Formats: sequence, C-alpha cells, structure tokens
Amino acid sequence: MTTFVANISKAAETRYVDSLKTTVTDFNVAENYQGRNGKRYTQFYRISIWDKRGANLEKYLTVGRPVQITGRVKGRAYIDKDGAPQCQLEIANPQITFVTGNPTEVDAAAEPEAPVVDEMLEEEKPF
Repeated sequence: MTTFVANISKAAETRYVDSLKTTVTDFNVAENYQGRNGKRYTQFYRISIWDKRGANLEKYLTVGRPVQITGRVKGRAYIDKDGAPQCQLEIANPQITFVTGNPTEVDAAAEPEAPVVDEMLEEEKPF
C-alpha cells in the first residue's frame, strides 16, 4: 500500500459496466515530487472507484482539488495510437481523504466539507 497527496487532473466520469452490472467512476490525479537530483517531476495515476461509492463521490472530484490517496499501485502496459509502448499507473478502490490545504489558511465557511471515504463496503466490491 502506498499513500500520497495529489491534485485531481481529470474530472471524474461515472459509467455503467454492462458485463458486471455495476458502475465505475474514473478520474486522474497528478502527484508532484522532487527527485534526488533536485528536479521537479509529475507522476500521473488513473483512479477507479466501483459502485455507489464512486458515483456518490463524483460531485466532489473536481479538477485541481487535492486528495490523499491510499491504495495499491498497479502498472498497465499498452500500445498507444502511434504504436509506441506506454505504461499507466492505476489504483483501484483506494481510500480517499479530501485535503483542505494549510490549516492556518483554511476558511471553514468557504466550501462544505466533503466526506472522508474509508473502507469499501462489502456490497460495493465488484467481484
């Protein structure tokens, strides 16, 4: 398991998966970090949340919003439209916590609090 803070880089989209008779909500996050050489890097991840949990979170998963992600990272190799090999990092059904920023700068009245999402309910598991 890994935990990191990232910004949502692609808005959430919920779609119905006919073969599984359920929904999945997908979105992308971008994690900024500094390498040992001092250079700044950005790592992108695709996040998938199954069933009602994802559909309920979709309205909170807006571009630019910081979130803390805890989950298992998997790599997926594929060939892009130009025929070049690529790799995408994915995290399925992670724990998500909405980050509000520096506690000294947060205005509690500015935005309603989003829920903190913990473990996935047994009935929400896709398999």
